[in-house]
Amino acid sequence: MDMTQSRDRMVEHQLMRRGIGDRSVIEAMRTVPREKFVSPGFEEFAYEDAPLSIGEGQTISQPFIVALMLEKADLKAGHKVLEVGTGSGYASALMSRIARQVYSIERHERLALQARERFETLGYDNIDVRVGDGSKGWPEAAPFDAIIVSAAAPEVPSALKEQLGLRGRLVIPVGRGQEQRLKRVTRTGAAAFEEDDLGGVVFVPLIGEDAWTAAHPMYTATVPLSPGTFASGPASQPNAQGEGMGEMHKLPALPEGVLDHTEFQQRFWAVQRLSWIIFTLLLATCLMGLLGRGGPFSRQTFHLSDGSVDFPVISRWNAPEDMTVNFTASSEDRVFTIDAAFLQTFSVQGIDPPQKATFAREGRIGYIFPADPAGPTQIVFRLQTQLPGAHRATIGMGREVHTQSTFIFP
Repeated sequence: MDMTQSRDRMVEHQLMRRGIGDRSVIEAMRTVPREKFVSPGFEEFAYEDAPLSIGEGQTISQPFIVALMLEKADLKAGHKVLEVGTGSGYASALMSRIARQVYSIERHERLALQARERFETLGYDNIDVRVGDGSKGWPEAAPFDAIIVSAAAPEVPSALKEQLGLRGRLVIPVGRGQEQRLKRVTRTGAAAFEEDDLGGVVFVPLIGEDAWTAAHPMYTATVPLSPGTFASGPASQPNAQGEGMGEMHKLPALPEGVLDHTEFQQRFWAVQRLSWIIFTLLLATCLMGLLGRGGPFSRQTFHLSDGSVDFPVISRWNAPEDMTVNFTASSEDRVFTIDAAFLQTFSVQGIDPPQKATFAREGRIGYIFPADPAGPTQIVFRLQTQLPGAHRATIGMGREVHTQSTFIFP
């Protein structure tokens, strides 16, 4: 399948007209066949201006974003480059057409092996691929002239900054959900860095010890003491007479006949606070059970003229989901479409029974299923949630479309 014209059209309309001017990046985008890096059956819309699912909950980014990151990294012919998040291998392949050597890290072994096979098939022999934690970088191969991270971290990992050479550039998305910002960090000295904000982006999360994980300092850091908060220290230790230097003086005794309710009040308020905490936890647990995956309010069925769709409207981040499509009986092939926003929210892991064909049109992906005049047909899309937060996606049957909202718990 010769897609040279589609590739040239992508470069002209999606890149050059939107400000990409680096000649080496443009030439690499004209040379590397993106259709070789998408999932089978998706080749015909490899050059659409949208990300595509590649399995394992990951995506191949839209061409413009890849070109923008390469341009901002300012790659040169003699450079040594690190990519964090190999994915399909497309970005690494582009870098290999510009830089001298590319090192690429992927945490999913299946994706890393597939990318390595693609490189061997295409003859790209200046790319080394390893399976590992990308947030830790590749210290044995450091320093790097440039590092490009293809997934969003909560903050810039210190290990990656340390592996930059002098004047080296690190391009990385930072943040969660719709709040991500594309950052460029330039090393200006042994411990000095400059940071530029390149705009808002949406990437899958970077999973690793120095990225999104329960061990990240964002979740484990001790809360600093605020003014008016006291910690135990030498001043509160007993003196030689056994008295506490930090001990409060006792209050004077109450007049005779006046009852002291202080202890009772303290116990009452302690029990009340504890009761509220328990009630809140129970309520939150019940709501999560009702609203979470599989709960009675977690799905919604909407009807179109050609059938109905059972859609997950509430789910949890990085969890599996099913979307069930029911077609009415028909003597003509049925068409089901989803837009780019859907593919950013959910990645399609499988379709049962599989589609007859696929196509891309106006930024949307269409699935064609064979006609069945004998009766209704049920199609199950196996999905993986990708982005936490509230999202809207457009789903269609034939010429009729429906915009549906969904919320994914972080």
